[in-house]
Amino acid sequence: MPITSSSQSFTSFVNDWLIRHRYFVEQLTCASSSVDEQQSLVTQFLSHCLQYYQEKSSAVSVAGDNVFTFFCPPWFSSYAKLILWVGDFKPSLVFKLTAASLDDLTRHQQDRISSLRQETRRKERDVMRDFALVQQSVADPPVMLATRRVGARGMVDGEESDMEDAMEVLKSGMAAAMNNADQLRCSTVGKVVEILTPSQAIKVLRTMGELHLRLRDLEKDDD
Repeated sequence: MPITSSSQSFTSFVNDWLIRHRYFVEQLTCASSSVDEQQSLVTQFLSHCLQYYQEKSSAVSVAGDNVFTFFCPPWFSSYAKLILWVGDFKPSLVFKLTAASLDDLTRHQQDRISSLRQETRRKERDVMRDFALVQQSVADPPVMLATRRVGARGMVDGEESDMEDAMEVLKSGMAAAMNNADQLRCSTVGKVVEILTPSQAIKVLRTMGELHLRLRDLEKDDD
């Protein structure tokens, strides 16, 4: 599928964003012990990540026929694509990274994270349910019947219009599903960070940032 101007523009943004991302990961790695400075860095890094999804949302909204490009992004490496979930990382991945990064969670923090994990998984199921319903709409009898006729005898009057309407519904539904998934990704990370101390948040965000860069670097090594 050809890359549209919206995805080309977003690819250019991502290239610049990755330069800043690498800088932020370096800052997280050598963060000072000052709580105020740690909190400031956490806030800056979350803002940096939010910018990515804001730009992506804008690009998806004008992607038109090629909204599907964002579900298998050309700016992702082949390694990153292995863990794609509705076009990006699965929100609950943050809990695995938190567990891998920290060994000093209090019992209260553990309970809050456990509750948030359950809430996130419920919302993931909701996103997937809506996503499946959108995909299922393409398999509805009228659409499939019209599709089978293409290449056989062509569409009769009205069928082409029905097919176009069905595709518009599909594209709109796919874009909405991705936006819902992205909102859940952002809110999950934000809620986890709220539970953590600044020093703990630094460790988790650094792990997340390093994972993103590692997937990119693996692609370069493979080349």
